[in-house]
Amino acid sequence: MLIRKPTDTDYSQIYNLLERAFAPSVTEAELVKNLRNKSKISVDFVAVENGGVKAYVCYTAAYDGQKNKIGLHLAPVAVLPERQHQGIGQRIVKESLTLLRREQPVYVLGDPEYYIRFGFRKDKTQKCAFDSEGEHFMVLSDGPLPPRDVLYEDEFMV
Repeated sequence: MLIRKPTDTDYSQIYNLLERAFAPSVTEAELVKNLRNKSKISVDFVAVENGGVKAYVCYTAAYDGQKNKIGLHLAPVAVLPERQHQGIGQRIVKESLTLLRREQPVYVLGDPEYYIRFGFRKDKTQKCAFDSEGEHFMVLSDGPLPPRDVLYEDEFMV
């Protein structure tokens, strides 16, 4: 399995993967289409095997309350349903974080038990409107961060 940046021809497979992985919702596929159409994907990666996209991860800009870029958001991440629970999701997240060379914090809104294995931690000083209690919003950073509201691209607010 090869982890790499997607080519233009990969996106039809990516959208299909997102629709299947999150079915019956098409929200994630539409989100990625909108982010891509507006050039708001900071970086994304695919896991490819036998010429097909098996997994996908997307990173977009994270902003503070003054709209200054302060890091990246990891979202969404998806694996084809028939390939889930085989370690592909873990592999694409781990390798993509390595490829980022993390010079800035990376945020994720997700299952703490899953994301802690990659070094993410809860930090109640980092506030997210989607998780007012701070139970699922996590950060991966090399040190302490100043208290702040962490905002997403507008496309996430739909």
